[in-house]
Amino acid sequence: MPTSVKALSVARTEIAFQNSSHTYTRVVRKVVQTALDSVYFTGFTETDKTFVITRLGRRPNGLSEMWLFLRVDGIGEFEHPVHPDMMVRDESEKCWRGGGLMIECLEPHRRWKITFNGRLSWTSFSDIFDFNLDSHPKVFAHAIALEKWSAEFFRRVKKDGEQHSRYEQWGQSIGEIEIEGHEKKEVSMRGVRSHSYGIRNWAEIYRYVMILMHCEGGTSAHLTVVSVPATTTHLTVGYVLFPDGKKAGIDWSNASLAEMADDGIIRDLYEVSFTAGGQFFEVRAILDKQARPVVYNGLTGEGVFHECIADFQLNQTVPGWGLVEFYYR
Repeated sequence: MPTSVKALSVARTEIAFQNSSHTYTRVVRKVVQTALDSVYFTGFTETDKTFVITRLGRRPNGLSEMWLFLRVDGIGEFEHPVHPDMMVRDESEKCWRGGGLMIECLEPHRRWKITFNGRLSWTSFSDIFDFNLDSHPKVFAHAIALEKWSAEFFRRVKKDGEQHSRYEQWGQSIGEIEIEGHEKKEVSMRGVRSHSYGIRNWAEIYRYVMILMHCEGGTSAHLTVVSVPATTTHLTVGYVLFPDGKKAGIDWSNASLAEMADDGIIRDLYEVSFTAGGQFFEVRAILDKQARPVVYNGLTGEGVFHECIADFQLNQTVPGWGLVEFYYR
């Protein structure tokens, strides 16, 4: 898919009406209010606790969902002044822009520029993982098997799959951070770029937990457990990117939403296991006690995101860095 800013979804309806001698057809174009075109970047240093999380999600009616969080090791934590709200005026034209944040594609699927009173360049080091095309079919079969089947249920599943797309790619961010009263700091961070587009109705998502992890040696992984009551109340999906560049969809996991802060109390430690590409992975996430920024879903008036920075251990020995994201409706 091209990575230029996409037009938001439009519903096309044909209305026929008659007079005494002719039949006329008028095309009515109506913007779908849950249309979305979102780009999301994370970056984590491997040498200290510096990180950046940024996102712009274009919505209809001149609005955009915006996240901007930064921690500079030894200096402190920073966030956009609008937070914990996330809605800003959309200023996008040929790039994603809003709230003083600009995300611009320089070379499709390869290089991006992120600007907020400065510049951070991003370059990919992995292939794209497309959740519609590359996810393992076993996880969808398992999730569907848990539901009560009907013609209406399968219609909803089919529609949901057709109206929303998402892909991710891992890469490296390089730039400089300059904060008043402190020396300029050069940073090199590794993280994920995510692009979601189509229809996303936050009101239909009950909750989810997402793990993003990059490990020493080059292994990266994404695991999401999500509950969408209209289709799948417990879907586990994700992938592993191996150091040699190969990718594999996760085909099994013991991760359970009921055991991951279902009561709203986020603990400091979580352990999950999963399999992908014929290998078994055991992941231990140790959440940072302070770095847990929050944003509220201003689009629906309800819902909250917790971005919890974490250190990881893969198979008990390999260190990793990333985050665990919790969403509650």
